[in-house]
Amino acid sequence: MKWDLRTFDVLDSTNEEVRRQAEIGAAEGLAVLARSQTAGRGRRGRAWESPAGNLFISLLLRPSVPPAQAATLSFLTAVALAEALELAAPQLGPAITCKWPNDVLVNGAKIAGILLESRTRPDGELDWVTVGIGVNLARHPEQAPYPATALVAHGVQVMPEDFAPWLLARYGYWYGRWRQEGFAPVREAWLKKAQGLGLPAVVRLPDRELHGRFVALDDSGALLLEMPDGRVQTVTAGDVFPAG
Repeated sequence: MKWDLRTFDVLDSTNEEVRRQAEIGAAEGLAVLARSQTAGRGRRGRAWESPAGNLFISLLLRPSVPPAQAATLSFLTAVALAEALELAAPQLGPAITCKWPNDVLVNGAKIAGILLESRTRPDGELDWVTVGIGVNLARHPEQAPYPATALVAHGVQVMPEDFAPWLLARYGYWYGRWRQEGFAPVREAWLKKAQGLGLPAVVRLPDRELHGRFVALDDSGALLLEMPDGRVQTVTAGDVFPAG
């Protein structure tokens, strides 16, 4: 995978810039890095704090797959991110884990987030996907609804421009496998790094909570939760937390 990396001092949002470029015909492989953002966002429209020193990067992909299959790119992104963090901080090793559906943690605290956005053509086929990635390299939110951390808190100082090549290299590798072999190898790699696999978990949905044991991912990336009565519940969206 050959990347066209473009770096900006300030953007509203790297995802927005990639979307603008996609809509005027930019080719797959565009990567946009901003040293700071004025309107960064995460899942469900949540604001994403964007202080200088952290990594804010978005990628443009145009895979020839059904839109539902493109959703599994979030797991690919998490695996590539985890491996890039291991390159930056080999000493962290097993402390780096992937949290369903699209976060990367260090010692259980969030260090990175992922936001996928896409557009389909009038015929229903996928046109493009933007993959937004934020990594706390130098700072992390102090007021967050979950534990958060930054790479510097673990004794590692790295600039966004130096971290990006590691990430793009690992992303290119996994994207190539994903295109050739499908989700299966990505799913296997993600599960090896999965936070809480085999342990009791609480899944918070908009209207209720599910209590069970996180046992696997299905072929679409949905979380499989074994309920107390032995049934396996398929979860396609929600926030997952350790039970207890």
